[in-house]
Amino acid sequence: MQMSLERVLLLGALFLAPTSALAQTPVPSDRARAMATRAELQALASTSKSDEDRAVVQARLTDGDFQPGDLIALSVIEDSTLTDTFTIRAGRTLKLPNIPEVSLRGVLRSELDSVLTRLVGEYVRNPQVDAVALIRVAVLGAVNRPGFYSVPAETPAPQVVMIAGGPGQNTDLEKVEIRRGEVVVLDREEMSTAFASGTSIDQLNVLGGDQFFVGEKSGGWKGTLQTVGLITGLLSGIYFATRLFE
Repeated sequence: MQMSLERVLLLGALFLAPTSALAQTPVPSDRARAMATRAELQALASTSKSDEDRAVVQARLTDGDFQPGDLIALSVIEDSTLTDTFTIRAGRTLKLPNIPEVSLRGVLRSELDSVLTRLVGEYVRNPQVDAVALIRVAVLGAVNRPGFYSVPAETPAPQVVMIAGGPGQNTDLEKVEIRRGEVVVLDREEMSTAFASGTSIDQLNVLGGDQFFVGEKSGGWKGTLQTVGLITGLLSGIYFATRLFE
């Protein structure tokens, strides 16, 4: 069973995101293809040029994708008590109603659906399970509603901007980058490629707490004012310079 788009986004938007903005975020019909598989990550680890990138990918392969505080939106048709948003606990464990606590250490987001289907299947006969991993990211800069959002991991990178209210009048979508603290982990060129291909944030190795920073156009009224100020200052300088030699 595929959880309805409206419900996924409603459960995912636990922080600042209004449902009207989230309703613009599509959930791919084939969720597994929108998230990195173990084989794809292994291939990426062997081809990454950056030591830091390799370390991040290797950590995903070893420890899995889930950290304490991460959220999972779960739907089980046969058991309404299991249809809710659940928080990963300390030790990367997940506690569901009437089901023993389970460890998600070593589990990738692309594996979550099958792992929880097997788990729930031990207690519910032939369950129809839909599990959505959510990543909490900051969307900052030239967007209409900057803030923190819990976003389905399979969300295409361009849609993250839409979740934050969409681009503003002076937004430059060629100036988007992802920052991890003070470090730029995906630069503008890499993000332009991701936007063009619709790459998901999971496939981009986005981690909880990462920042999508959306830049502004260099022109616009701000640029015009800066230019006018520069020209005015230059003309004033020339005027006073000529007066000195009169």
